[in-house]
Amino acid sequence: MTRTIVLLAAILLALPAAAKDLGVRGATWPVIEPDLLEEIEARLVGMQRSGELARLKEEARKRALRKLEEPDPVPGVAPARDHRSRLFDPSITVARDIRTPDGVLIAAAGTRVSPLERLPLTRDLVFVDGRRPAEIAWALAHERPVKIVLLAGRPLDLMRRHRRPFFFDAGGRLAERFAITATPTLVVQDGQALRITEFPVPDRDPVGTEEED
Repeated sequence: MTRTIVLLAAILLALPAAAKDLGVRGATWPVIEPDLLEEIEARLVGMQRSGELARLKEEARKRALRKLEEPDPVPGVAPARDHRSRLFDPSITVARDIRTPDGVLIAAAGTRVSPLERLPLTRDLVFVDGRRPAEIAWALAHERPVKIVLLAGRPLDLMRRHRRPFFFDAGGRLAERFAITATPTLVVQDGQALRITEFPVPDRDPVGTEEED
């Protein structure tokens, strides 16, 4: 049976195909696809001539400058209401062996490693809301070497005013890492851990503190 089917298929394939000309029905046009790059170039030229391109560039520049001058505040952060302190262990468990380029084992998989053993915190960290002058004054009065990190406010304006660096926790990565939800918060090294302390600061500076210009 199988041989019969194969034989019939071979015979049908050998027969000449009969094609019938059905003619042309309706209007036909050649397929023309516009060049995408040419369209983009023409669009840019038109925008440049109309001044729209210059306007868009200026708007983008202003938006970038606004973001630089006043980044988006880190969400979920409020002024501290109570004096609270806790320890934070920054240690991590190594998932796989860590070796030097020449193969020397630095840490075996499963080892718990504290980054503070090799990179101690040389300066305290103070997280503040830069929109509150009282918090800025409190941070500037810190006696030990400190790095001031804003969770809101205008870092460049504060740098110009106080002539010292102010950092911004862009994206709230540090606040999330340390679970910071209130300001001002002080982070100091305590052995192989970090002590994180919230300090309530009143909105008005204490008597004797100079007001900012």
